[in-house]
Amino acid sequence: MRDAPKVFSIPAGAPFLDVLADAFLTGRLAPLPEPRDDPLALANATILLPTRRAVRALRERLVERLGADAAILPDIRPIGDASEEDHLLDPSAETVADRLALPPAIGRLPRQLALTQLTLAWGRAIRGDSSLLDIHEGEQLLIPASAADAARLAGDLARLMDDVETATDAGAGRDPWTEIQKLAPEDHAGYFQITLDFLKIAFEAWPKYLSDNGVVDPAVRRDHLIRAEAARLERMAARGPVIAAGSTGSIPATAELLKTIAHLPNGAVVLPALDRDLDADGFAAIGGVDTPARAFGHPQFGLKQLIAALGITREDVVPLGAVPEALALRARLATEALRPAETTDAWAMFRAAGPDIRAVDDALADAGLIVAHNEQEEAVAIAIAIREAVEQPDARVALVTPDRTLARRVAAELGRWGLAIDDSAGARLDLLPEGIFARLVGEALVADTDPAALLAVLKHPSAVFGMGRAECRKAARILELAVFRGRRGDCGLAGLAEALAAAREEAGGGAAR
Repeated sequence: MRDAPKVFSIPAGAPFLDVLADAFLTGRLAPLPEPRDDPLALANATILLPTRRAVRALRERLVERLGADAAILPDIRPIGDASEEDHLLDPSAETVADRLALPPAIGRLPRQLALTQLTLAWGRAIRGDSSLLDIHEGEQLLIPASAADAARLAGDLARLMDDVETATDAGAGRDPWTEIQKLAPEDHAGYFQITLDFLKIAFEAWPKYLSDNGVVDPAVRRDHLIRAEAARLERMAARGPVIAAGSTGSIPATAELLKTIAHLPNGAVVLPALDRDLDADGFAAIGGVDTPARAFGHPQFGLKQLIAALGITREDVVPLGAVPEALALRARLATEALRPAETTDAWAMFRAAGPDIRAVDDALADAGLIVAHNEQEEAVAIAIAIREAVEQPDARVALVTPDRTLARRVAAELGRWGLAIDDSAGARLDLLPEGIFARLVGEALVADTDPAALLAVLKHPSAVFGMGRAECRKAARILELAVFRGRRGDCGLAGLAEALAAAREEAGGGAAR
């Protein structure tokens, strides 16, 4: 018989990794071998976190708390990144046959190029179909007119395919693509028929391409590996504690893994910020597994689905960590503000029995609202707030935003004051000097007769072409003065040598010097 699930939750406002590290080291999540100060006591434990950044941060927290000269830390791995398959499975429990049970995942670039080719072929077929020659101008927008259009559509299609694969429950027995084909009956507008025909690339042409090339989509392999890990943990008794923390189980395969870990004799699941302040009626109104369309946008929707899948109720979740009174009140205000519309009548009771206005003011004392007229003003305001905050001793500041453009604007503004930031999303390659140089080289090759494109490459700091940097700069200036200055040469890259020789002859050899 499986053990009762052991599920914990760290409330919003509490330092998640700090609380997790303390609960783990004190044995509250799962029993640890004695003595606790043995450097080898934690070696057999496994902790699964959503991201690689969380893995690095938890290692730092554990090292700080152990304070030993040397210790073997638990096996801490990410489960939210499909590229981390080598760290997901336990190498000691996996055979070569297990690794080869599923073909390798197709790379991101080959996938994009292959989908672009399929999209181009589909566009040519659609334009040659006489039954669709009378399509309206708006319906033609979906049909790629160039390779660039095909690449854009292929990128959108790839994201849709990943979303469908991620949200599909393998045990449900329903094919999402079959359901999609029912969305556009034949009596609907031609645009819907063209859209449905375009989606055939995903559920007809793409599976054939994958089969012919012996590869699978990254999301498919990720889900396969996660389910294989869940099956392994259920089949084999783990050598030490197994703890999964921070995941909401939004991927069905991950939810299966969390359910398996929660029922292990030495397993535990730690949820992030499960709302325990919302009353029962409000929590019930969020919706559940059987009504996924209801209140889908509520931030607690995913957690409610997960605890239902784990076979427990909200009352069965054990709270961990303490929150300062001001932060607890702020979280309660957020709970009431996000209450489902069906239960907003409870606002009157909260106001009547809730905290006085002074407590609310204290809870929101350091919270602010900025109304910006444009993106630049928004970035400047955020940068100023960050600069003021870091002036405090031992200050730690984080900007959390899904808007990458805003993040880059803020980083640029902070750079004016010499403040460097650690961007967890990394830097775009096309904005780095190396990426800019590669892009300029590509543009010069495409724009064969454009002097500006060629000179942009030659004058880039990374361009040396086997020469010294100063020598290369001198050669670029000679080429500009002799061949391009005052004229727009149409000789192309292949004719540069002849054009330079003609310029040398015209100048009487002066250009060569």
